[in-house]
Amino acid sequence: MLLPDLLKTTRQFFWQQNFTEVEVNYLNSSLPLEQNLYTFKVNDWYLPASPEFKLKEFLATNPQNCFSIAHCFRNLEATSPYHSPEFLMLEYYLVNQNLDQLIDFTKKYISFFLNLKFEIYTLPTELPDNEPDFNQYFLNEIEPKLPKDKAIFVTGYPAFLSPLAKVYDDANNFQDRKPRRNEPEDRQNWFASQKAKRFELYINGIEIANGCEENRDPVSIKKSFESEQKYRQQNNLPTHPYSQEFINYCAQIPPSSGIGLGLNRLLSIINL
Repeated sequence: MLLPDLLKTTRQFFWQQNFTEVEVNYLNSSLPLEQNLYTFKVNDWYLPASPEFKLKEFLATNPQNCFSIAHCFRNLEATSPYHSPEFLMLEYYLVNQNLDQLIDFTKKYISFFLNLKFEIYTLPTELPDNEPDFNQYFLNEIEPKLPKDKAIFVTGYPAFLSPLAKVYDDANNFQDRKPRRNEPEDRQNWFASQKAKRFELYINGIEIANGCEENRDPVSIKKSFESEQKYRQQNNLPTHPYSQEFINYCAQIPPSSGIGLGLNRLLSIINL
């Protein structure tokens, strides 16, 4: 399959499901400020790391299922056969749909291209309580052991990794979070052992998508952005202005679940 065929078939799939396609701005004065996502700066503008900003702006005034196919740009990440600084992402949102329904819909989309067995794998209850240790644990103990012949929805991620996802206790206050190493003191009392309503989708051992039920609490999102900005400043890491508009949109969207899926990676798996 060629990329134009994948894009055409994907659009037809979502149009037939009555989704609205949303166009994305590529030059932004501010963006969501998330862990591990670093943007490219062009003069006084920033390139998007995902279509999320524009889609949530749309959802805030148009409570309906929507999607976008957009070029995304992520700095400071290693280049590999499955990753480049610029890539195509499919992102879509289901209004009034929970995580299980998002999983079912995603199975339907993937099955349009691949004949796969789908399974759900829940991470162990006891996990490292900070981001660097969790990442090392996941890379060493989880990712290498995922099956290479099926699709796996990995769930059970700690809430401290996912400030834009709801948590299973629905508190969304994130007041008991465990610290990330070398982070500001005011960041060290957020997110205890809560689990996020989130999954990552792996196909044949390759990460291809990240989905969640959306956090609509503007207070917790703003605290997360402020904390991330302070962390980067104190550790001499690149940063950018976070978007108060985005925070407002998150508060205005209907209950939703959403997912970002790498189309270049999907295409490479289809063509194996």
